[in-house]
Amino acid sequence: MEDSGQQGVTLPHTEGERTALTQRSKSVGGVREKLQSELRGRCASLYDGTPAGQEVRSHCLTHSYVELLITEGNVQWHNDRHAATRPVRPPSDMPTANEEVTIKLDDIFKPPLSPDRPQVKTVLTKGPAGSGKTASVQKFVLNWAEDRANQEVDFLFVFPFSELNWLIDRSFSLSGLISHFHSSMTSESENPGLDLSRSKVVFILDGLDQFNLPLDFESISVESDINKEMPLPILLANLIWCQLLLPFAYVWVITRPAAASFIPIDFLPQQQCLTEIRGFDDTQKREFFRKRFGHQSLVHKAIALVMKAIAPESSRNLCVLCQTPLCCEMLAAILENTEAGECVEIDTLTQLYTHFLLVRIGLKNGRNGEHSESIREVVRKLGKLAFLQLERGSLIFSESDVKECGIDLSKSSTFHRLCRPLIAGCEMYLEEMYRFAYTGIQDYLAALHVFLTYTNKRRNLLLQPTTLFDRLKGTFRRASLLDLHRCSVDRVLRNTHGTYDLFLCFLLGLSTTPKQTLLDLVCLGKGLKVTGSKGITEITAEYIKQAIKAEPYPQSTVALFRGLRELGDASLGREVRRYLTSESRWGFLLEPDQCWELADMLWAGGEMEREVFREMERLSWMRRMSMWGFWRMQTVLGDRHWQVY
Repeated sequence: MEDSGQQGVTLPHTEGERTALTQRSKSVGGVREKLQSELRGRCASLYDGTPAGQEVRSHCLTHSYVELLITEGNVQWHNDRHAATRPVRPPSDMPTANEEVTIKLDDIFKPPLSPDRPQVKTVLTKGPAGSGKTASVQKFVLNWAEDRANQEVDFLFVFPFSELNWLIDRSFSLSGLISHFHSSMTSESENPGLDLSRSKVVFILDGLDQFNLPLDFESISVESDINKEMPLPILLANLIWCQLLLPFAYVWVITRPAAASFIPIDFLPQQQCLTEIRGFDDTQKREFFRKRFGHQSLVHKAIALVMKAIAPESSRNLCVLCQTPLCCEMLAAILENTEAGECVEIDTLTQLYTHFLLVRIGLKNGRNGEHSESIREVVRKLGKLAFLQLERGSLIFSESDVKECGIDLSKSSTFHRLCRPLIAGCEMYLEEMYRFAYTGIQDYLAALHVFLTYTNKRRNLLLQPTTLFDRLKGTFRRASLLDLHRCSVDRVLRNTHGTYDLFLCFLLGLSTTPKQTLLDLVCLGKGLKVTGSKGITEITAEYIKQAIKAEPYPQSTVALFRGLRELGDASLGREVRRYLTSESRWGFLLEPDQCWELADMLWAGGEMEREVFREMERLSWMRRMSMWGFWRMQTVLGDRHWQVY
């Protein structure tokens, strides 16, 4: 007999079947509770930017989390991103400015309202660095672990790609991978009543852009045995195509935009499969600071500092930067450690990170003066460690790596202020594993190391000699700052994963003269000065502009525009306009999120750049972007009256 309300689900009608079902329910419930307890311990708190010398505070994630702007993507765009031809008229289903589909975090897998659209089983979410992707994963997991949402899910497992990198030479079964990352899970042989193939399971794969091997979708085969071992890239590809291994599995993949195309369109058949995390709007910025600060005066100070940038006569860069939750957190830490009446001037990403680093290591406002040199020494060694790991493409490192760079873990509080030990999957490692505590800190410290090596030794660590003559030339010829800048730009152009995008921004930002006072505080000391020549800055800017004209990938182009912004190039708005009105020779189109960022750059340039944008011919944009991309730029610039026909 079948229940008419649930077609295809057969009810148990014998005593033996009812007993087996009861045993399975008890088995699932017991293991589920252990898993929830484990995940609650991992995800309950967020740590803030407490300065050195003070006890590290933690925020309850449930009370401090601010809902992010998550929007539904467009899979047709994901498929046609390299199309050389596209319609000059907008699609009939393109939303207006007030109709863009937003998604609540806990509803990422909810069935679509339209009955003719199938259930979503694989979701790809992309967002820029610092946009709150990992914090959103943490909140999603915590809500399930605390029975606040998605209680129809039996099990939820999290696999960070940064930690999967340490397993790429090994073969795993799905059940083996689960037990590696979640010690609370027992194998089916130890618990016969537990059958994942009959359970509703969610897998979260966080940080696809951090994985050092391509996922092997070509070797996928029809495989339903979760105990069968296979190479990790094949196993992960099989898992993403979740219909193969577990029939009731749901998979959520999170990545930066540069790596979104690593998953073929065949695995994203529905529009709801592609989503974007866009960070904070102005209302969410205010909500964040109200939750973050205990003192109302600091709330007003933070909001005034961020929102005053909207005025036409002001630089709007800080307002744009604070669209990312991480930048809001950094600004909050800086303001908490600012003297009364002290003016905080932050206009670039490099300045924000430099101020934040000073707070973290305890050198803000002359604190820890008697230990300042030892702190600087640790920062220099951490810079070397960060650069080595960046070159290896790794975000996590071992205790041995730390010791090889000359850092004594037992005596260095500075290390523990900037790095944190791993929690997930720590049982699989033979020694303690660490990672930098904040997104971008590794890139910043790596850029600082490269810049200081040039400053002190006139060596270019980015030079990669291919012949003996190149090696000899690099040994006897003193490097120039211009060589360093050019090599960093070339690194961005060669790496399509976006590995060196932030690194480029920080290196260019650290190399310009206005940041020199901050650099003195961080590492250089009072006796050593480096004056960045205005001529070198202009030549570097021209080199970047020529690289943009040479038609790199759109992702690299946007990274180069960020570099111009860090240099303080006055022609940034004009260069964006020139790029948008030029024709793409290779047919590569800007993705909507890239259009969004370029529009932010135009808006941050002030009212004059908005007027320049209005004068552009609408159809000329189609050389560089889809109608969805155009619509994104229009929403940023606020030209609601300017309609597309």
